[in-house]
Amino acid sequence: MKIGINLWPQNTSWERLQETALLVDRLRFDSLWVWDHFYAINGDTHRPNFEGWQLQPAYAAITQNVRVGCLVSGITHRNPAVLANMATTLDHISNGRAILGIGAAWNAAEHNAYGIDLGTPGERSRRFAEGARIIRKLVDGERVTYSGRYYELTNAEVLVRPIQKRLPILIGGGGEKRTLRTAARYADMWHGFGPVPQMEHKVAVLRQHCVDVGRDPDEVEAWAGRWCVIRDDPTEGRRHLERVQKHHGQSSPQEAFVGSADEIAEKIGAYARVGIKGFIVTFAEPFDIETIERLATEVRPRLEQLVAA
Repeated sequence: MKIGINLWPQNTSWERLQETALLVDRLRFDSLWVWDHFYAINGDTHRPNFEGWQLQPAYAAITQNVRVGCLVSGITHRNPAVLANMATTLDHISNGRAILGIGAAWNAAEHNAYGIDLGTPGERSRRFAEGARIIRKLVDGERVTYSGRYYELTNAEVLVRPIQKRLPILIGGGGEKRTLRTAARYADMWHGFGPVPQMEHKVAVLRQHCVDVGRDPDEVEAWAGRWCVIRDDPTEGRRHLERVQKHHGQSSPQEAFVGSADEIAEKIGAYARVGIKGFIVTFAEPFDIETIERLATEVRPRLEQLVAA
């Protein structure tokens, strides 16, 4: 199973993000993720937060191994043709390590503050389906003329071709009727959150959508994610989560898997058994260096054994 690392860009510094990203790269994790928000979104929202599409090329330029992506870019934040162009440029900066993560967007406070139309849930789903279709065609090298409800393009092209033969698109979101069907049509990766039984159900729905739209279900990797804290003493793990809570002004500690390396490997391995191919572990300032290192040196080998078995 692939393991990615997501670093919250809120309430931190570029120096701390840079140090931790370089560690993630040295430890050869599969992927490094940012988010696409303009405000802090956990705890006290009136605190600093770095913009994700500035962080991605910065990470790409300073790393050598890890893939770089956004979990995920709201389709409302940028015209999809512009976003496709940004993604192919990122692929060059990273020498073929870019992942384009996209979603329908959800944060009403940001949209209202910045004057961006969010729309109803139905409008968001329909707009996202249009945007994903446009992005897929553009990053695949097609010239696009399109007239839809939300977007108009005339002979649009992305003239910087990606280094990767097929630049991977990750779609985030758990809506079974629309989002998962959009993922089946256009994505190479899908990401969702939830306990193992829920994710098992979502994977089955996604695979059925793939069959319905004429794609091989194995062409879309399913990814899950969770906070994890590795400590041999669970009390120490809870203390770390309390430090994170205090730093970000949260009302309660983050929900997380807390336990020894073997226990965390078992919990992540349970997702592999229901068809999950990748797992993204989330961290926030103060970044948990012990867990990041032990994920690489202790959990990953144990997880490989569990998946093989």
